[in-house]
Amino acid sequence: MEKRTSRTRSAFRLGPALAVGLGLLVAFPRWSEGALSEPPAVALGSLHVDPHGAVTAPVEGGGTATLTLDASLEQAATRLLQDARAKTGALVALDARTGKLLAWAGTHGASVDHSVVASTFAPAASLFKLVTTAALLEKHVNPDREVCVSGGSSVLTEEHLVRPRGGNALCAPFREALGRSRNAVFAQLATRYLRPDDLVRVSSRLGFGGDASFDVPAAVGTLDVPDGKVPFARAAAGFVGSRLSAPGAAHLATTIATFGKVLHVQVVEHADGYDAPRRRRFVGTALPEGTARELARMMEVTIHSGTSREVFTAPDGHSFLGDVRAAGKTGTLHGDAEDATTSWFVGFAPARAPRIVLAVLLENGETWRRKANEVGRDFLRVYFARRGARGVTMPDGF
Repeated sequence: MEKRTSRTRSAFRLGPALAVGLGLLVAFPRWSEGALSEPPAVALGSLHVDPHGAVTAPVEGGGTATLTLDASLEQAATRLLQDARAKTGALVALDARTGKLLAWAGTHGASVDHSVVASTFAPAASLFKLVTTAALLEKHVNPDREVCVSGGSSVLTEEHLVRPRGGNALCAPFREALGRSRNAVFAQLATRYLRPDDLVRVSSRLGFGGDASFDVPAAVGTLDVPDGKVPFARAAAGFVGSRLSAPGAAHLATTIATFGKVLHVQVVEHADGYDAPRRRRFVGTALPEGTARELARMMEVTIHSGTSREVFTAPDGHSFLGDVRAAGKTGTLHGDAEDATTSWFVGFAPARAPRIVLAVLLENGETWRRKANEVGRDFLRVYFARRGARGVTMPDGF
């Protein structure tokens, strides 16, 4: 089958990066402000917490660099991933206000393995609906447009590409479809309003085919759009064709959280002859501000009435995050192998003025202990409870 492929390097890549081995060495671009010299390359797979609570890593060629990572959040992320016991787990978190990386945790089962964070690619699953939604909004599809569907939760066929006949259809505004992950809505709208080139164009602006805007050399993801209406619909809904890394998912969520701007994420705080710039830096614009803000509002549905409502609601009926309103997107996809299940969660909070952005990836087997949105919820609880947010409690055992 002939495919259209998004492989172009991102226009927002900051400079050449060198990845050695399994992506453990980080080569940084030149800074134009605030730096005493070029940042050094560090071994990100060899993290260490010093007696003062700073996270450090060895510098290639000798010496030590102090990183932007928050020691308590890094430890919490690692513990949550270990408890999940996924075949592969990754969690990336950053401060949306400063651009600093806060957590970079990876596991194989219960074993810590930071090399998997940048090197693991998984099906994007329903996270790709963020790209499709952006493309539809740019085609001026009204979020209040009513779309009626029947079925399509796990399989998309030609019958899902048109409005169903009969009295058993579910009708709701388009703005609810992302948070409730209604595949047939995206099948209908994508095949009516979009062409494959539209998905390729928007995905490229969002980093697919290029690098995340991190100091860490990590590819965002790839996209192969198949020909044919039904295969195209399945690609638009995230069933096929797209893959993401955990840093790539964080890059995607951050671009929405910063209302369409591409935030540069820094890793090294200081090292011999180097101090990081103190000002948050944007390195481009990927989405119109209005499109990004509408996406963010749609992602709030996920947490408050959509696919993560139960996970974020405590037994007493109140939110686990108390007064903090969050935005998010889940993604779940069963692979070709019977024992393969990809589980994603990306999110940010507070939803209207984000402070933290995170991405969680769990590559589970046929059975699993936790889903990615549960890990993401508990990481957000740790973050906000330690900052005294009203109504937020620590997860059990913390």
